[in-house]
Amino acid sequence: MEVTMRESRLWLLSLGSTVLILVLLGAHFAIMHYSPVFTGQSVEATRSFEAMLARGRDVGQFTVYILFLAAALYHGLYGLRGVVLELPITRGRDRAVSVAILLIGFVFFVYGSYVTWWTFVNG
Repeated sequence: MEVTMRESRLWLLSLGSTVLILVLLGAHFAIMHYSPVFTGQSVEATRSFEAMLARGRDVGQFTVYILFLAAALYHGLYGLRGVVLELPITRGRDRAVSVAILLIGFVFFVYGSYVTWWTFVNG
């Protein structure tokens, strides 16, 4: 497979998604696992059902969930695409694999966004 400018941009986007995942996971660990240090709450209070519902209704958390969903899906599916394209399958499969993975990613993003939105509105 020839490396094109498009492939370079997709790879750079994958690196950017990696950075975003690291930042968002760091925030998750700070909030959920080190809450006594960062928020002054006990870990049990942070993990309670009421606290989870409150986070589900928070615009900031909603934004974080959607960003994390997008970054994780892109990063994972881009990696899967690379692995599949390295397999010795028939020529001309690149486009079909890319379209299939794009559709899978779209379906998962829509579903994950719907669940997050539903929690935000009804939580």
